[in-house]
Parts: sequence; structure tokens; C-alpha cells
Amino acid sequence: MKINTFIALAIAKISRFFLKLTNHKATSLPGKLAHKIDPDILDVLSENTKFVFVTGTNGKTMTTHFLVSLLRRKYNKVFTNDSGSNMIQGIITSLLDNPSKENTIAVLEVDEANLVRITKFIKADYVIFTNIFRDQMDRFAEIYNVFNILIKGMQNTKDSTIIANGDLPIFSYDEMKEFKVKYYGIRIPEKTSSTYDLDPEFNSDGIICPKCHSILKYKTINYSSLGDFSCPNCDFKSPVLSYTIEKIEKMEESYSQFTVNGETYHVNVGGLYNIYNALAAISCAKELGLSKEMIYEGLDKQKNVFGRQESIKIGSKKVTINLVKNPTGLNQVIDLILLDKNPLSLICLLNDNYADGTDVSWIYDSYYEKLKNLDLKDVYVSGMRKKDMKRRLEIAEIFNGEIKEFDYENEVKDIILNTKTDNIYVLSTYTAMNRLREVLDLK
Repeated sequence: MKINTFIALAIAKISRFFLKLTNHKATSLPGKLAHKIDPDILDVLSENTKFVFVTGTNGKTMTTHFLVSLLRRKYNKVFTNDSGSNMIQGIITSLLDNPSKENTIAVLEVDEANLVRITKFIKADYVIFTNIFRDQMDRFAEIYNVFNILIKGMQNTKDSTIIANGDLPIFSYDEMKEFKVKYYGIRIPEKTSSTYDLDPEFNSDGIICPKCHSILKYKTINYSSLGDFSCPNCDFKSPVLSYTIEKIEKMEESYSQFTVNGETYHVNVGGLYNIYNALAAISCAKELGLSKEMIYEGLDKQKNVFGRQESIKIGSKKVTINLVKNPTGLNQVIDLILLDKNPLSLICLLNDNYADGTDVSWIYDSYYEKLKNLDLKDVYVSGMRKKDMKRRLEIAEIFNGEIKEFDYENEVKDIILNTKTDNIYVLSTYTAMNRLREVLDLK
């Protein structure tokens, strides 16, 4: 080991120790210091290591956590960027303890815009494409721009196998043909038409045929633009799936059971979108040679991830926190909440910091109107754009009473303890969720 590499690792680990000792997040600074001392340190940290990158608009964090839980059944050491810190310094930090003489594996959540940067330093064995939906328009623009960014990133790691959501039309574009791709998807017979005669959901993304510009038709629609699609005027259609969910036995607010290629699994989270996330992880695990028993155990032991159906107790109150950041993701969370038939209280937090997306018009593309089907007893709004949030809910006419504004940084505990029900759902954008967890002293 070169002397500067030894010094870089030592200083990085010391800084990580003291950051954690002082109750700070040690996700970026240690890696930043190490990279400054030794710009080639990733060459050492990545020796004898398989890499899986997980990227896409929605589902990166849950898919990463699912896959890490699965791979721990086979590998002694599985490294990951738990915090989602996916810049170079964050990845270096996550690999600081990676032994150079032992075969290991790393599962890294990679922001769509960062794939092109990360692949300059690390070549992946597998790259999971979860989906691409409209998200942070001020940062990413339209979905086609995001797709082009991902394709550009893949040019740096062309030997990788892409594991892609075959139900999303954009992942069947011709640009994908220069890579090795394995597709996964959901095909439920009772939701399938006899012909391609179904229209995609209202306000769906990417439903125009890339060859002849006709509107795609569907035989199966799972949600948004996800399903079994075909162009009515040319040969563009859904790809052949390697991993298919043929049956969903149960789908409750905190549990789902389903069958993949004839094998039955369950996850301890709800929502069709999380079934997709689990399927992506299962597909990659199968590619890596995991058995059905390993996958079953890994899914069974997977715990909720912060902000993703995270359930906490405050006094007698059950509080469920869900991150929302774009129309498609929010609509899926709303569908999940609709499975709860009990009276409930609703808290919506809306910020417009850079990490949230400064354009909050997306709240008008979401189906808040569905919330009127819930037994809502009280509704609260907060965050930097709380007035916009309140106005959107008033337009949706979800609640006959007063929608109350409050300061979540200073009043959220009192609000929670005084809600009219013991069943509280929080829908929060990213920076508000992080601050909320700090206020509630959640680790």
C-alpha cells in the first residue's frame, strides 16, 4: 500500500470516529479527506469487490435496502451507502472498511445525474434501473433527458448487466440495445385485457412510441405508464421479461405477498411500488446466484427504511412517515394509505429547497382528491410552502373541517400528541422529512 493511501485511510477513519462520537453524520467528510490525500484511493478500496449500482427516479433507497438484506445471506461483507450519499466522497466513506484481500460486494444507491460521474471511477457488475418519472423538473427537466444521462453513464461501464424495469416503455428504447439487459415486470392475469386496448393512466409519462410517435396501448396497466404495452402502429412493444410476478396474493398497508417465476415471497411493507422494488432486488439476487431460501429470508428480515413507511410511536400515537417528491410516487403512497380503513389524521409537509425541487407545481399533478375517501378527522400542513399545500388540499376538497397550518420544527410534537386520532400519516418532502426526524430525535 502506498504511503499516501495509508495516510488517507487513517485520517478518514479518525475523522469518521470523531464525527460519530460528536453525533454528526459521517457520510461525506471522511471520504472527501481521503480523496484529497489520495485521488486514486478507490482503486484500493474497490479491489476484489463486485459492484451493484441502483439508480432511477423512485425506489432507489428501498431497492438498495432490499438487495443488501438479500446479499447478506450469501456474502460475509456487504457494503452500501446507507445514507444515500452517492457522490464520490460518500462512496469512499462507505468503502473505508472494505478489506482488499477478501471477496466482497457493494450495493450503491446512485443519483441519476451522478451515474456518469461514478462510472468514471468504478465499473459496475450490475446496474439496476428502477424507473424514470417526472421529478425535480428544475434540476432534471423531462424524463428523456434523465434517460439520456443514464445512457451516457452506462457508456463508461459497458460490460455491466443492466437489470431494468421492463414495464416502463422508455427502458425499451433502441439506446438500450447496445447493452446486456435483463428485464423484470408484473403480469397479473386478472388485470390483463385480451388485447392491447387499454389507455395508460391519466397524466402518465413516456407513453409516446419512440418510433412512430403514436400513443401506446396496454394489455396490462399496473400504475402510471407501467405495464404490458404495445404501439398500435409499429413493432415497438414490451420486452421479454426474465423475472415476472405472476400473482399478488396479498397487498395490505404494511405487508405484501407475491409469486415470482413460480416462487412465493413476502415483504413487510405495503404498496405496489414496493413490490416493484422488491422484484428489482430479487432479479439482481437471482443473477448473483442466490437461492430461493436466501431471498425469502432476506426479504423477511428487511426492516423499514427511514421515511419509507417508517412507523414510530409517540405516546399513544402511531406515526407513519412517507417521503413524497413527485406525482407518481405520491399517487402510490396515497393508494397505500387508502388501504387503511381506520380513522386517521393527516400531516403534509412541503419544502422547496434544492434537494426537494424548487418547482412545487407537481402537487397539482397528483391525485390528492382520492384522500376524500379516507375517514379523516384532522388535517395539518407545514413547511416552507405550507400555504400552497393548504390551498391544494382545499381544492381537492378532502376535508370538511379546517386545514390547520403549523410550524413543524417547533410544534410538531404537540400537534402529534393532540391529534384527534392515534393513527397519523405524514407526507413529507425530502428536506422537511430530514428535519422532522431531527426534531423527533429519530436516529
